[in-house]
Amino acid sequence: MTKISYVVGVIALTFGTVANALPQTKYTSSCKLLAPKQGEYDEEKVPTITSESAYKKITAANEAYADAKYAESITILQDLIANSGDKAAKGRAIYLLGLNYREQSQYGAAKREFIRAMGTGVLGKQNEVNLRLALANIDAAQENYTEALRWMKEYFDEVINPPASSYAQYASLFYQNQDYRASICPAYLALQEGSKATKPLYSMLFAAHIELKDLPGAEVVGRDMVEFFPDEKSVYNNLFAVLSQRGKTSDMLALAELAYMNGMWDTETNYKQLSALYSNNQIPLLAAERLEEGVNKGIVEADEDIWRNIANSYKYAKVSNKAIAAYRKASNYTSNGRYDYDIATIYFSDEEYTKAIDAFRTAIRKGSLRDGDAGYAYLQMGVAYQRLGQPEQAVNALQQATNYRNVSKNATAYINYINQIESMKKELALND
Repeated sequence: MTKISYVVGVIALTFGTVANALPQTKYTSSCKLLAPKQGEYDEEKVPTITSESAYKKITAANEAYADAKYAESITILQDLIANSGDKAAKGRAIYLLGLNYREQSQYGAAKREFIRAMGTGVLGKQNEVNLRLALANIDAAQENYTEALRWMKEYFDEVINPPASSYAQYASLFYQNQDYRASICPAYLALQEGSKATKPLYSMLFAAHIELKDLPGAEVVGRDMVEFFPDEKSVYNNLFAVLSQRGKTSDMLALAELAYMNGMWDTETNYKQLSALYSNNQIPLLAAERLEEGVNKGIVEADEDIWRNIANSYKYAKVSNKAIAAYRKASNYTSNGRYDYDIATIYFSDEEYTKAIDAFRTAIRKGSLRDGDAGYAYLQMGVAYQRLGQPEQAVNALQQATNYRNVSKNATAYINYINQIESMKKELALND
């Protein structure tokens, strides 16, 4: 699958020029880690469980929790909390009680117990830090994003070497809270720290830059997404839209061709867009070929306009035989002689004068030509006859042309020219 670059003539678009580099935008360039990568938690003052009976109850409650016997685990824990004098055991029991509630989606009860567990001061610093992350998850599940963000801030204030997933969670919370600017750095840092959720994170970065109306930044992210996710059609569509808004037609063409080569540009609209882009960038041959391919594959519905566009592009590309074939297909949709006239002009330009005359006659017979074309048809017929060495027929055609104001002067001048030539020939013949 083509991923890196595609060149059409002098038009080139390159994606991901620096391997594995993260997108550098005005918002990501200043992103820094929110917590230290190295260090140790102060766990010296963490008390241990001294009561053997309390320890056994904690063990039993843990086993019941592991077996999803939540009611049994809760009963054991509530008894321990109510009756034990071991502060360390009670703190751990309250924490485990919160876990039981959380597993049953009883988020209000879980949150209450987690906060109570932190207040005991017996869990240790690392556990308290992780509890803040758990509390953020609970509030996020209830769509209480402001409170979830508060817990996440406290988490990052104290955590050491947090996993990439926590950065991703922080970014998601900011985004869901519609704080798009704040979501960018955590998403960027999650990617930097090796998060496996690359597609969602890149999508978030792209969307955030769009929301902030930073089209250059969105383009940078979009280019990386095409590089990293070349089999996802949506990434082509997203970048195409940004390039369109930025008026970068050459890049739009290169991207559309890349999508076409990768099998992503496969709808009628896609084929029409690609053909139009080639046409606008003065590459008529490929404009015609792509559109005709769409018709031949049954993707683009053929009609008069489609075949006319194909024919015109082939004509500008000077591929006469294909232009003529396409004009003939376009003529099947109408009874007028306009496409026969177009065919005639191609034959005339290619100096196939006999075929040109026949086509001009057909065009005139069918009628309904565009303004001025009937006059030009007679004029060019006259010229064609003259070049075939048939001056009488030439004059007859040119006399018809004099009836049309747009070519009358030229036709009259050409008649005079022919008469002069014929007169000179007669004089030369007499002198011989």
